[in-house]
Amino acid sequence: MQTTEIRQVAAELVQLLGPTDWAIGGSFLLQSYGIEAQARDLDLVCTLERFEQFKTLLGRYAQLLPVSLHPIYRSQGFARFDKNGLVIELMAGIQVLKDQGLQAFEFQPEKTSWQQDLPLMQLSDWLELYQLFERPKRVAQLQRYLNEMPHTIKDE
Repeated sequence: MQTTEIRQVAAELVQLLGPTDWAIGGSFLLQSYGIEAQARDLDLVCTLERFEQFKTLLGRYAQLLPVSLHPIYRSQGFARFDKNGLVIELMAGIQVLKDQGLQAFEFQPEKTSWQQDLPLMQLSDWLELYQLFERPKRVAQLQRYLNEMPHTIKDE
């Protein structure tokens, strides 16, 4: 799917879900900063309180896909959708099973950064998530980018 099509779907999601309690992360976020050449999907993170409402709204917009239990991902809310070949994943209450037990990531909607009328998560939050998800290539890629950025941009 082309970047313009993914951006169009993202813009439609702003209309569908409203401007609060969710943000876009993953490969689309990385592409927005020029870190990744092409987004593969849309990863949405939302508050646990709004998860069921957003899941219902997305279910009217796109086809709900079956999800099987992951060996280590234990998010309190997770749903996957298909919109014309684009996979949209909605996550809330993100938790990962580690040796020490469950480790959680707390989504803070007030940290959302609006760019080109789209709600984007902070890169530092995705660095934390990629570490939690044990994605070493993404961690290294993001750390390189953040280390090269001027300090003022890193701490928005």
